[in-house]
Amino acid sequence: MLREWFGKTDYRDKIFRHKLQVVYRTLLIIVLLGVAVLILKIQSDNRVYTKYEVVKEMSGVGTQSSVFENYDGNIVVHSKDGISAYDDDGNQMWNQSYEMQSPIVKKNGSYVVAGDYKGTTLYIIGKKGTTAEVATNLPILELDVSEQGVAAVLLQDKDVTWLRLYTQKGELISEIKTSMRNNGYPLAFAISPDNIKLGVSYVKAESGMVNTSLAFYNFGGVGQNVTDNLVSGYEYSGQVFPLVAYLNDETAVAVGDQKLLLLKGKQKPTLEKEIVIDQELQGTYYSEAGFVLVYRDLDGKGQYNIHIYNEDGELTLEHNVDFEFKDIVLDQKKVIMYNETKVLVLGMNGVEKYNGELGGNIQALIPTESNSNLLVVYSDGIKLIKLR
Repeated sequence: MLREWFGKTDYRDKIFRHKLQVVYRTLLIIVLLGVAVLILKIQSDNRVYTKYEVVKEMSGVGTQSSVFENYDGNIVVHSKDGISAYDDDGNQMWNQSYEMQSPIVKKNGSYVVAGDYKGTTLYIIGKKGTTAEVATNLPILELDVSEQGVAAVLLQDKDVTWLRLYTQKGELISEIKTSMRNNGYPLAFAISPDNIKLGVSYVKAESGMVNTSLAFYNFGGVGQNVTDNLVSGYEYSGQVFPLVAYLNDETAVAVGDQKLLLLKGKQKPTLEKEIVIDQELQGTYYSEAGFVLVYRDLDGKGQYNIHIYNEDGELTLEHNVDFEFKDIVLDQKKVIMYNETKVLVLGMNGVEKYNGELGGNIQALIPTESNSNLLVVYSDGIKLIKLR
């Protein structure tokens, strides 16, 4: 019996040691894979491209007078005669014709809204080309759209203005009536991606000063319990805020001539941070990844100094740019600056991944899911460019 017991004990020890070896090997494999992934990420983040090649060409998309923009990874093309969407192979996804003198076009996710400035017809277009045509009966001043296709429209009515919300089908959801005397003029506004919140910047002249009222409305259940759906508001004397934008459902920014405000809140936007703007702001660009503030470079190291912030308002990078750019595209991994001839692809770690020309006359540049691929709109066609 004693020998049998010792035999069983030895057998159990062997099983235990075998299990430990399996655990150690598994952990070692996980660690090695993690290290490999980290090394690949570091290499990718620090890789610098010096050449490019044309992978694919597309022609017959739009005209020289058209405006080309990113449309959820595809391309939207609009002019005074209509608006169309194309995939990255150049295939038309949908088309909507119209006649406008000064078209206003806004995009968010797979939805687009279009209307003529001072016109009275609004188009709400989904990714499959489904279109709602809305007769506003009042002149359109400005537009916005949520990721779910709810359109926010600013309308003029003599001494008052209306802010109206329409569903994807063109049905009126809600409206806000404002007047210069009581509220001021709605200089800027934005609807949140979840359709619920609307931020408005009202400007008003009082006692020889220009003042701003920032108002945030909630059209969900929370807003039904307060007067006029107004859930939060802020007053700023002697300041103007010409830009209000939502980065995501919970984060809004208001950009003024003296400071940038970051507001957080799923239901009730509240002031989270103020960023002082102590010199003349040359431009503001934003996406769900954060925002970029552009200043003149006062140190002589370049023409511009850009400050890149994440969605929490934390300054993540400063960089000097030595050329005149016409647009900035921001995503989670990089910032792209370009003009008609030159492109700068800047990693979030400050590495200039590409700094040079891409040939031709560049009209617009659209990033793809690949860090090395760019969809470039030229005056004579569209090309998929691969950086090398």
